Amino acid sequence: MSQIINLNGNAVELSKVKSVSVNEYFDVEPKTNQVKIEFKGRKEYIFNPGSKEWESEIFNDVLLVDYPDGQEAIKNYYEVMEIWEAAINN
Repeated sequence: MSQIINLNGNAVELSKVKSVSVNEYFDVEPKTNQVKIEFKGRKEYIFNPGSKEWESEIFNDVLLVDYPDGQEAIKNYYEVMEIWEAAINN
């Protein structure tokens, strides 16, 4: 499933995606015109100058993609879900 898509100017590798969501409630924060992409955790080694050792850290990246309005965000959310599902099934 090594597929990369363009999501409103952001390159997203589908094999790294953990979840995709959109707020469909127009009167509730966070903004209704954003699609939220959560990526699988990634491990990196960071040098700790205090202990002078390399330590393992896990990062969970999130991408918020803005759209002009909520309807456009919801439409693109469904498109991403279709592409993501097709990539998983292949």
